[in-house]
Amino acid sequence: MSDRRRSASRRTEVLVAAGEVVAARGADATRFSDVTEATGVGVSTLQYYFGTREDMLIAVFRHAAQRDFDAVAERLAALAGPGERLLAVAAHLTGAVGSDTSWRLWVESWRWASRDPAVRSDVLADYGRWHELIAAEVAAGGHGDPMGTARLILALVDGLALPVVLGDPGLSRAAAHELLADGLSRLLSRPPAL
Repeated sequence: MSDRRRSASRRTEVLVAAGEVVAARGADATRFSDVTEATGVGVSTLQYYFGTREDMLIAVFRHAAQRDFDAVAERLAALAGPGERLLAVAAHLTGAVGSDTSWRLWVESWRWASRDPAVRSDVLADYGRWHELIAAEVAAGGHGDPMGTARLILALVDGLALPVVLGDPGLSRAAAHELLADGLSRLLSRPPAL
C-alpha cells in the first residue's frame, strides 16, 4: 500500500473515531485532545489532516452522512420490492436498527447548520439526496406524487428518530420499526389528492 493510500485510510479511521467522540460529547465539547485520546493520533497530525477543529467537525459530519448513504445503498442492493426497500431506508434513518451514533451526528450537524451557512448547504443537500432516493422508491412502487410522499416519509422518520435516539421508554426500537411499517403502509395506500 502506498504512503498516500495508507494516510487516506488512517484519516478515514480517525474520522470514524472522531464521529464516535462527537456523538458522545457533542460537537461544541469535542476538542482535538479528545480525538487524540480516542485515536492515539497526535494533535499536529489532526491539524495536518483537517486544519482547524471546526474543519475536523465538518469533515466528521460529511463522512457520517456519506457512510449513511453507503450503508443504505448496500442494504438496498439485497432487497427487491419498493415497500421493503422504503422500510429499510426508513428503519436505518430512524435508528430503529443498529446504532444511533449517526443520528446523534445528524443532530449535531443540524445544530451547526443553524449557525453556519456552508454546513446548512451541506445538510440541505443531504436532505435532498434522501428525498430523491425515497421518491425513486415511491415512484418504483407506482405511487403518485413521489416527492410529496418522500417528504412525508422523511418527516415520519425525523419524528420517530429523536425519541428513539433519546431512549424514550415509551418508544423502543422495535415499536419505532412497527410504527414506521404502519406509517409507510398508510402513506403508500392513501388515495391521490383531488
